[in-house]
Amino acid sequence: MLDKQQVRTQQSDEYIIAVGEDPSSEIQKVVAVYPGPKAFFFVDSNVMKLQAKLVDQITALYEEPLVYKVPAGEASKSVEQWSEMVSFCLSHHPHRNVPVFAIGGGVTGDLAGFVASTVLRGLPLIHIPTTLLAIVDSSIGGKTGINHEAGKNLVGSFYQPKAVIAPLKALQTLSDQEFICGFGEILKYGAIADPDILTILSTKDLSELRENVSLLGSIVQRSIKVKTDVVIRDTQESNLRMILNYGHTFAHAIEKQMGYGKISHGQAVYIGMIAAGILSKELGATIKEELIEQHFGSMMISDIEIDITPDQLLNAMQSDKKRSSTGLRFVVLKQYGRPYVEQIDDTALIEQVWSSTLTRIEELKMQPV
Repeated sequence: MLDKQQVRTQQSDEYIIAVGEDPSSEIQKVVAVYPGPKAFFFVDSNVMKLQAKLVDQITALYEEPLVYKVPAGEASKSVEQWSEMVSFCLSHHPHRNVPVFAIGGGVTGDLAGFVASTVLRGLPLIHIPTTLLAIVDSSIGGKTGINHEAGKNLVGSFYQPKAVIAPLKALQTLSDQEFICGFGEILKYGAIADPDILTILSTKDLSELRENVSLLGSIVQRSIKVKTDVVIRDTQESNLRMILNYGHTFAHAIEKQMGYGKISHGQAVYIGMIAAGILSKELGATIKEELIEQHFGSMMISDIEIDITPDQLLNAMQSDKKRSSTGLRFVVLKQYGRPYVEQIDDTALIEQVWSSTLTRIEELKMQPV
């Protein structure tokens, strides 16, 4: 006879996303919840230099701030770096109520989040994102992780933060290269859920968006709403959340084939969206591709030499997390704001889409800015 018992657990994560020029009052509220003398601060090395005042203000809120400088760049999302950060935490003998503050962009957030999720099986995590990409995307939703030689973000966990507090003033020090990483994700949100974002941005270039703080704040809030609406309904990417991967199956192949760091994630996602748009039209979509393509110059793609073949890109897709046992899954569009997931078993079609995408990139490079 086989005895069985049913185990039922309930996940009840709830947290505030606060965005503003100076959201220091929200940071004070977090400190009040985790008031002990110790706190871990994982800070991007660039932020340590460019946002020294911000870092000092936050770390000064604790009697014993334990600060670790995370080397900037995608190469830091490695097993070795994660292990070193875990060792740093354990060397200070924390208890389970010692918070982890991730101050920086997506790399620092992904790394610190994975560390927080694994040390003592979970320390409280607070994101303080300082890049546009981290504010509108990577700090929200609980995805943490590191890269592996087999592919991007293949090692990690779902681990929700206790708060996300985004100081918009930190964006003033971003380079154009960093800013466009977030811009690529904003265009994605417009494509999959809020086409008005694309319409609003159709009359604005990147420099205008950077200078118009009011407009930037509005676009950021709209983007966050898209991400949170999806994440609330699908915490662990079992179904609906997959639409947030629009363009990413293509993008990850580009990053893997070119080598991480040779092209920014935002630029790769942008190219991925061009490819996803071509695939969507092959499958019958009615979309105005120019709403995405018109930002080609702003995304600085013209400066990047993509010297790879459709066959190489197809091979790079084989280890993608969105692959099923029989084919590749893609997020495609019926029209802007109406995404769906399609499994493609026809590799010839994907190779054709890659070929068309690379041709289109060369055509866009030739257009006057």
